[in-house]
Amino acid sequence: MALIMVLDDEMDACRLMQRVLARLGHEVEAFSQANSARRWLEDHEPDLVLLDMKLKDDDGLSILRLLRAQRPEVGVIIITGFPSAETAKEASQMGIDDYLVKPVELEELEHRVKMVLEKRMLVA
Repeated sequence: MALIMVLDDEMDACRLMQRVLARLGHEVEAFSQANSARRWLEDHEPDLVLLDMKLKDDDGLSILRLLRAQRPEVGVIIITGFPSAETAKEASQMGIDDYLVKPVELEELEHRVKMVLEKRMLVA
């Protein structure tokens, strides 16, 4: 299965996504701080990143820029509680795979993750 990184400033949301995706057989690393996620990314190559736009110590777009510079092949799903057309457009231009607005139904999350991973495998 896939190695998935979750970065969300709400630790409860991280844990929930981690449990749901692990139940599907994925290996999931969850972070509530961008700095911890950055350090982890130095030594790991996730197949997919679930990325919140609003973080306590950074913003999701800067993490997305880092991902695209260092690991352009990584799948990215933006999950945000503060959607904006401008942010969605900028993220889309950086090649995100999906954009979800919180609250996200767990079944929808599972479906979207599956679709992105399947798409990425076909391209690889």
